[in-house]
Amino acid sequence: MVDVDLRRAILTVQRSKGRSRILAIRDDLVEELRQYIRYREKVLTTSGADDPMTLFIRLDGSALTLHSASDALRCLLRNLGLKPQRGRSGARPYELRHAFAVHRLTAWAEEGVDVHAKLPWLSAYLGHQNVLGTEVYLKATPQLLQLASQRFERHSRAKRYLR
Repeated sequence: MVDVDLRRAILTVQRSKGRSRILAIRDDLVEELRQYIRYREKVLTTSGADDPMTLFIRLDGSALTLHSASDALRCLLRNLGLKPQRGRSGARPYELRHAFAVHRLTAWAEEGVDVHAKLPWLSAYLGHQNVLGTEVYLKATPQLLQLASQRFERHSRAKRYLR
């Protein structure tokens, strides 16, 4: 709980990949976390459990384990049809990081931002020591390829006009 500051809209990630970092979060996530924390307080009151100062808890008020959280995410992915009902294939929770990175990159490209200048910021947000660690997350989606093609075409036309 000490790592969640909803007033400033930041989360602190402690000792992940050997270091800590502060992450800015969007207003919609802040509101979702506020609602969850209100529900969390009700669970703690109803269960009579001591507050474990753990953000995610079970219905009995005890801390949610990593294994239980992983099972819950897997179940959610299956219920959404993103993962088969059996087996190890399909979407995994880890791929949410990949999706975030690609969506952020696409949004920057759509905004006309210099993506190369922003990559170190994305790397830091994901907790990587350098941009090379972020490379694995960057996939060329059809939308991103179209944006790159349009940008190249504009650049190419500008060069022709200068001659």
